[in-house]
Amino acid sequence: MRPRTKLVAGLAGGVALLAIGIPVAIGQSPQSILPPGFGSPPPKAQPQPAAPAQPGQASDNSGGEVQEVPTLSLAPPTPAEADAAAAAQDEADNAAKAAAQEAADALRKQDIPEFARRSTEHVGILGSAVTGIPQDGFGNTSGRYLNTLLARLDAPIASRWLSMLLRRALTTDIATPGGVNASDWVAERALLLTRMGEADAAHLLIEKVDPDKGTPRYYEAVLESAMAAADPGALCPVADAADATAKTSTWPLARAMCAGLQNDGGTASALVDRARSLPGAANGIDLALAERVVGAGTAAKRAPQVDWNSVNSLTSWRFGLGSALGLEIPSYLLDQAGLAMQGWRARAPMLPVASRAKAERVAATLGVVSSADLVDFVSQIAEGGDPYAMDDSPAGRLRKAYAGETEADRVAALRALWKDPEDERDQYASRILTARAAARITPSSDYASDVSNLIAAMLSAGLDIQAAHWADVARGASGTAGDEAWALMAVGAPRPAVDIDADRIAAFGDGGRGSAKLRAQLLYVSLAALGRLKPSDAQDLAGKLDVPMGVRNLWTQAIDQAAARREPATVVVLAAVGMQTSDWSQVQPVFLYHILAALRSVGLEPEARMIAAEALMRT
Repeated sequence: MRPRTKLVAGLAGGVALLAIGIPVAIGQSPQSILPPGFGSPPPKAQPQPAAPAQPGQASDNSGGEVQEVPTLSLAPPTPAEADAAAAAQDEADNAAKAAAQEAADALRKQDIPEFARRSTEHVGILGSAVTGIPQDGFGNTSGRYLNTLLARLDAPIASRWLSMLLRRALTTDIATPGGVNASDWVAERALLLTRMGEADAAHLLIEKVDPDKGTPRYYEAVLESAMAAADPGALCPVADAADATAKTSTWPLARAMCAGLQNDGGTASALVDRARSLPGAANGIDLALAERVVGAGTAAKRAPQVDWNSVNSLTSWRFGLGSALGLEIPSYLLDQAGLAMQGWRARAPMLPVASRAKAERVAATLGVVSSADLVDFVSQIAEGGDPYAMDDSPAGRLRKAYAGETEADRVAALRALWKDPEDERDQYASRILTARAAARITPSSDYASDVSNLIAAMLSAGLDIQAAHWADVARGASGTAGDEAWALMAVGAPRPAVDIDADRIAAFGDGGRGSAKLRAQLLYVSLAALGRLKPSDAQDLAGKLDVPMGVRNLWTQAIDQAAARREPATVVVLAAVGMQTSDWSQVQPVFLYHILAALRSVGLEPEARMIAAEALMRT
């Protein structure tokens, strides 16, 4: 049987089975299950009368429908038509942009719900009760003016105590001044903190702004603070947005690192390849470090060898990624890095403890590390050292300074810690380290030869009340040590504790270290600013010591006016502007006078006294 015959037979069999499968009710005719009208022919259309032809229209004598033939004009559009078309296109573009913005806003609300969004009317990480800086500490000072001051301020500055005060002002939850973008304002604060060596404070502050409020300056601050804190993961919340605005290879690499940390090797590889093709593309060790971070989070084969031999300088990118990866950065690169990077290095827990010893001491002189932190760090080093060799180590001497059997033993241990400093900064670090051990010594004339060092150690950590207990010993001490102790007590004690002698001020520093004239000038302006000098003596000493107290310029006017307006935060920023040097010998005495007087007038007199004492210790 041919296939067609088989098909017909199959269809016939199927119909028969269908007929068998449909029961017919007994005594009834079969009922149709189709809807009414199904299968009926459609009704015939009724002829419509033709519409009368209008004048000017052609008519078809055959009675068919008239079809209008379109015409295509090849003439250029008129100016009006071109303007209308352009307006229509602009309207369409604007509608598309509005739709995209609406979609972005909806997505943003999903990422950060309205109830979780943070206001930028005031931004900071510490309250006024902690920092002592009121929320309106900048008063009505222009935000643009303050932003310019922060952006141009060359840090670190000379004074440890002023640097700590500046950190308090920058981290206070303070009102955003008028005339400045809030994100830019926070960014400038964070960038200045990184230049001061305050990596942790900058890292915490920049995170107080929601990522979707970013600006180019904000993205720069995120990058710098993340590298200072050795935390490349902090770049991820803003990496996509920053890459869309900054046409550099940095942010594609940041996005690649973030993709790698999320185990997305394909995206990470594509972004690395894109970064290589951009103008000014990263190469060498900068690219190798980024690829190592990418490889740390994925199975991709991106773990190139990092070779430091050809590196001549340590940038924030190299420090941040190298520290985050736990790589051993050559000591010569770390030692020649700037003071700020020493502060970052001291706070980088991924680096070996022993390699951070010198940086920790430098960080203490910058105000990044406290006296208690420095003691804890020395103890941490001791835990990993040889217990049989501890007695001759700094940790062993420090332990004896705290827990020696007699006070004479403790003072001897303190002398050993103060002995043979490498330089002025190292000497100051030794005083910071021993501050609380010195405060445990009972005042006695037996230690008259050590009284200046004991007082200096206590004042370096702000232990002014304990230092004041040595006033009687300071009054009875003689020689250079006696003069040093008397001067420190004159400016550092909470209340006048020694007699102020104009002749002794003029002769201060003779036979001692450094420039005697400069030290006498600094002592004079400090006492004058603190109100501890008679007006007549102040006038005479200005002439004897050649201090131009009548000098006025834009800076002196600005800080005096800020003090008159009672704006402590503005005063602190301007005080830092007047001390833009890392060397106390470069600080102008008349500038120190205006700084101390302004701080005292806005209620920061204790800090002013500690700055004055530091000036005498470090010159």
